[in-house]
Order: sequence, then C-alpha cells, then structure tokens
Amino acid sequence: METRDRYEALVEELERRESAAEAPAEPEGTREKFRDNALFSRFELYRNGVMAGYVQYEMRGGDVLLLQAVIDSRFRRMGLEPVLMQAVLFNAHRRRLAVMPYCREAQDFLLAHPQFLSLIPTKQRRRFKLLTAARQAAQQEA
Repeated sequence: METRDRYEALVEELERRESAAEAPAEPEGTREKFRDNALFSRFELYRNGVMAGYVQYEMRGGDVLLLQAVIDSRFRRMGLEPVLMQAVLFNAHRRRLAVMPYCREAQDFLLAHPQFLSLIPTKQRRRFKLLTAARQAAQQEA
C-alpha cells in the first residue's frame, strides 16, 4: 500500500512539473521601465536596460495622438505590446490627456480592453467604433 501511495505522489509531482514547464515563466530579475521620451515624441518600454518597444506620438493641446507602435523583434514573443499599450494609456489617464488611437495596435488594444475607451474624446468615440466595425467587417469578408 505504501508503494502505491508513493507512486501516485510521484505521478502527481511529475504532472505538476510538466504543467509548470509549459507555462510561460518570467526570468528572475527581469526589470521593465516605462518612460515618456519627449525629445523623440515617443513612449518607451525598456526590459533589462534594452528598449523593447515604443509608441510614437504627437501632442496637440490636451490630446495625444498615438501614431505608431513598434516592438523589437527580439521581444515580440514575450507579449510586451499589451504591456506597452497599457502603460501608455495609464500615463495619458494620469496626465488627463485625451487619446486619439491612429495606429492599428492601439486600436486593437482599445477594442480588447473597453475600459480604456473613456480616454477617447466623446466626439471621437463614435467615429472610432465605426472605424473598427468597418475594419472587422472587411476582415471577415476576406
């Protein structure tokens, strides 16, 4: 009986280790830093001291126009684009800036996370929804 219990415990431990190995793990000591580089008009995300990506922007009054999002090819599989977009939107919220999402990545993020839609000015929200609905319809037809 004791041998059977030890065998079952061993099988459970092996299954636990296998599922832990399949899950994406963050390397220990990973550091991320977000900053607004006003000189180059871009929000930047650094990972362990290396720029992982940025969002190019333009300021117009109290609006920030998100023009282009770029993630370095070395970091694409790490899922940093949503982290960058969320940091950009939190920064805009904290600074009380209205967001105008012109780049596709920002639009996709806002569609997936509707809680940030309030950052788009009320007059532009309807236009944004129509634009994204038309884009989704075109993708379904293709």
